[in-house]
Amino acid sequence: MRCIADMRYILPVCLLALSARAGDGRIADAIYRAEGAQHARVPYGILSVKVRNADEARRVCLNTIRDAREHWVAAGRPGNFIDFLADIYCPAQVDPAGNRHWKHNVDFFLK
Repeated sequence: MRCIADMRYILPVCLLALSARAGDGRIADAIYRAEGAQHARVPYGILSVKVRNADEARRVCLNTIRDAREHWVAAGRPGNFIDFLADIYCPAQVDPAGNRHWKHNVDFFLK
């Protein structure tokens, strides 16, 4: 009987994880476009590590999104997730104008 009771919780958690992944893919697509798509010198704007190709850059981007989401949730979901992600992806302390533009462009491509 205990296994059946536990299953009530497993399905919603799995569905939430899947929907976050689908959302992460949309965000990664928006980042790809905001960073210049196929014309970008650096796919997905990945500067933190050397990547061999766009597929590897997408994996790094998706990992960054996933990690940022975990930090955002742990911090109590302060503000808009894209703003939170922008402060990690393109920190305002390093590039204030770039941070504003990054947020605007990623939001634009998400819509």
